[in-house]
Amino acid sequence: MRTVRLSQTISPFGVGAIIDVMGESLMGVDISEWPYDRTVRVESKRLEERLGVQELRSPPSVPSRPSINSPGIPYQRFPRWLFCQDCRRMDHYRAQQETGESPQCNQCRGKLVPMRFIAVCTTKGHVRDVPWDTWAHSATESDSQLRCHDRVLVFDMAVKGNEGLSGLAVRCLTCDAVRNLGDLPARGALRRIGVSCLGGQPWQRNTLPCDEPLEVLQRGATNVTLADTTTALDIPEPLEGVRDIAAEVRQHRNFEDVRSAPHGPRAAILIGLIADDLGIDESLVRQALDGDPNEVLREARRGLLSDEWDAFLQAVGSTDEPVGTQDFVISATEFARPAVDTSPVIERFAKDIDAVVLAHRLREIRVLHGFRRYSADADLVDVHLGRRGRGRWLPAVESFGEGIFLAFNQQRLAEWEQLDEVQSRVSLLESRRRNSILGSRLFEATPRAILLHTLAHLLMRRLAFSCGYSSASLRERIYAETTPRSEAGILIYTAAGDAEGTLGGLVREGEAPRLARTLVSAVEEAGWCSADPLCRESRGQGPSSLNRAACHACSLVSETSCERSNVLLDRVLVIGDHRTPGFFQEGLETIRSEVVRRTQSLEGR
Repeated sequence: MRTVRLSQTISPFGVGAIIDVMGESLMGVDISEWPYDRTVRVESKRLEERLGVQELRSPPSVPSRPSINSPGIPYQRFPRWLFCQDCRRMDHYRAQQETGESPQCNQCRGKLVPMRFIAVCTTKGHVRDVPWDTWAHSATESDSQLRCHDRVLVFDMAVKGNEGLSGLAVRCLTCDAVRNLGDLPARGALRRIGVSCLGGQPWQRNTLPCDEPLEVLQRGATNVTLADTTTALDIPEPLEGVRDIAAEVRQHRNFEDVRSAPHGPRAAILIGLIADDLGIDESLVRQALDGDPNEVLREARRGLLSDEWDAFLQAVGSTDEPVGTQDFVISATEFARPAVDTSPVIERFAKDIDAVVLAHRLREIRVLHGFRRYSADADLVDVHLGRRGRGRWLPAVESFGEGIFLAFNQQRLAEWEQLDEVQSRVSLLESRRRNSILGSRLFEATPRAILLHTLAHLLMRRLAFSCGYSSASLRERIYAETTPRSEAGILIYTAAGDAEGTLGGLVREGEAPRLARTLVSAVEEAGWCSADPLCRESRGQGPSSLNRAACHACSLVSETSCERSNVLLDRVLVIGDHRTPGFFQEGLETIRSEVVRRTQSLEGR
């Protein structure tokens, strides 16, 4: 038994991901191997319908000191090639050797630790061990080395005269064949010695070989496993629901069978069966089958955000009393109190804010769909790789927290985003997004989307000083759709899976006049970065140059806080420069004018 936090079973240590536990390297297996009867149902009808699944289920939580009888989910040792920390002897550890304890060397009883490198399929998401015995004998110097069968390997870390990976080598004690690791990370290194992809994951058996390229990565590299997740808030169900035919089709028990073989001999029969069960035409079933899975998922996520936007606006115009449900408690509040907050700075910023809603309690559900390896444009590996004996389900975890929702003045925002200078600046980022391998995982780069995303980062950085939560605990949700209807808002929230209820610090910071002062401070701080003028005048920063004026000193936040991989950020759209007017440029000028006025007033005394 090993322990991992419940929320981490979705990301970053979910299906297909590697976790290091006390020097052991383990990989999460797919949910077909999970003990279904010991998992826990996560109730969310809206999310199930949007994602087209029958159920969402979570691993069971257990005490901090689990026993051998505690329920859990399986992980498998990977990589299986280990080496002894004392005598350096290598061992290909097999499942039959597992005892539940950390592996030990058969020669000196020293601790066995995993090799650092693994082999990853660049397209299909398969992964395998580096065959170190083949690597050590790939540069043989004699016939005896070529014919060596009883291969006893050691991992030599003291090759004299070499630095870096060239100073590491795998040597065979039987025939004295040796090769260093200098060429190992080179593209096509394994193919040149006759090693190909096995076509599966480490826990799978009887897989078919794959012809796609196989490359070597460090097992701790971030691109070994790129999780594909969806996050949604538990909001009240709409009073008048609209039938989602595509979601109903994807939820049908026979949909996965048809999608796996859309042109098979049984496809027509199953399509007719789905249509009859739902009372729809067969053409609607075929449309759901022909849709791009990535686009279907993006549309589902847009629908989830739009539902949340409507739910938050329900509190606007109502009484100050909290409304909602048990897990969605919200109340409207003022951005500034007219009778008290008479500062010209706050009055100017109040013109840009339409509504503020305090979320006293939120329930967040995070769902794992699958994962990719090596690059963001690789094929998605499903979380269920076995035979399906029941309706489709996905792993999920729930968290509870609180938050602050801000809705911005749509009329002024629409006027600002139509300016030619703004459109020109944003079009460069949008063209980069389309050409980037990250583009399929990101929403369209529009002026309001980049503005609101950047402002959310600035607010999170500022709120971390006063709300009582660490900066890594804060998260964002951006509502920036322009079609078919207009949305313009952000939600800054926190959620924890190991405790119900919250500290209340974030809601307290959303009350007047604290939120107004926080927003003013965030915009004022954005006016200057310690990396300026390089940051402010940058033509591109970050992965694929998907950021403009945004760096670690001014705008970037923890990876756990950002829903868009810390890209599509531009501080200039917030504060402006000599070419591009910022949305809060007038507010920043008001701040500076007020500072000058107060300074002159003090000097006059």
